[in-house]
Amino acid sequence: MALIRMLTRLSGHVHLEQGLGASSQSKRLQHTATHSSSCNYQLLPDCLELNYGGLVMHFDYVWLRDHCRSPSCYNSKTHQRNLDNASIDLNIRPFKSRLDENNLFLTWPDGHITRYNLTWLAQNSYEGQKRSAMQPRILWSADIYSSAKVPSASWDKFMSCDEELKNFLNNFLLYGIAFVEGVPPTLEATETATQRVSLIRETMYGRMWNFTSDFSRGDTAYTKLALDRHTDTSYFQEPCGIQVFHCLRHEGTGGRTLLVDGFHAADAVLQRTPENFELLSHVPIKHEYVENLSEHRNHMIGIGPVINVYPWNNEVYMIRYNNYDRSVINTVPHDVVRRWYTAHRQLSAELRRPDNELWVKLKPGKVLFIDKSGAFCMAESHSPACGSCADVI
Repeated sequence: MALIRMLTRLSGHVHLEQGLGASSQSKRLQHTATHSSSCNYQLLPDCLELNYGGLVMHFDYVWLRDHCRSPSCYNSKTHQRNLDNASIDLNIRPFKSRLDENNLFLTWPDGHITRYNLTWLAQNSYEGQKRSAMQPRILWSADIYSSAKVPSASWDKFMSCDEELKNFLNNFLLYGIAFVEGVPPTLEATETATQRVSLIRETMYGRMWNFTSDFSRGDTAYTKLALDRHTDTSYFQEPCGIQVFHCLRHEGTGGRTLLVDGFHAADAVLQRTPENFELLSHVPIKHEYVENLSEHRNHMIGIGPVINVYPWNNEVYMIRYNNYDRSVINTVPHDVVRRWYTAHRQLSAELRRPDNELWVKLKPGKVLFIDKSGAFCMAESHSPACGSCADVI
């Protein structure tokens, strides 16, 4: 969501909500239906019914009073509320209303007038949210991504030009992966590129960290073994949003990176076997990180379903899938376990379909940003002379 806000700022988008101060009006409740050229509404006993742009919406009166954006109720400079919702009468109703071309006006029992932009109401209604995506995405296979010919950002322009950054962020949000080319092969330059996008989140690995196949940490990533498809930090209650990878040197063989769109795989499960999708999105599973080395001792547990969805529109916003870090399954009744394994196997099969595999050879100067909420990575086995750095946002 932080990246969406940054992209909004770079695009110069402004919000449409507005408010008016209080005014003295006669106190009578109007239940008559009113309409304009493209809008009509009714003040029903328990809610306002609005028909705008072909969408029928319902708004509770307490919600409407709570969401007044007048200066006395909302601080537009800090984007914070002034109104205490505990002070709102739960039986409140407007006693007067009117409509112009773009706005609905409600007058409350104390004389306060609230103005609602119709587009803002449509965007923030439950009915509007239910049929829209919080984060529009392009679901991709290897062919779809390759055919799109998504450009990499140029290091110099990426650091100096907001338009280049905006294009990079737009591609990243749509596909879940994005590249910056020409970055100096140093930890410091990688950190600078990362900070151009967002804040860096410090973990038990540190702020910025190098990893190579020396088993200096208790993780398979620190070995020469190949890594299968996975999302990272599933053992955090709030897993990392983005990981940044930069191969600082590679003098050996192997070491390709496999990228897979997990949202595409989850959608395939939903379309083919909705009951399996439902199971994977509701059954909580534990993932853990256990490290018992002389210099590092950690034990972390994260709990959540494999597929995480917004309940109002069933949109997938995060996937926890890591067979390396998956803990003992003790959160599932015995009569659900077998069905969970069946559903999980179907998701695994979709992730392992050859046509979903996008292979990338990272090299010094090429930085990869991965949306770890849904893009899966896998590392090919490699010779020991392979040094990389990664950081978590």
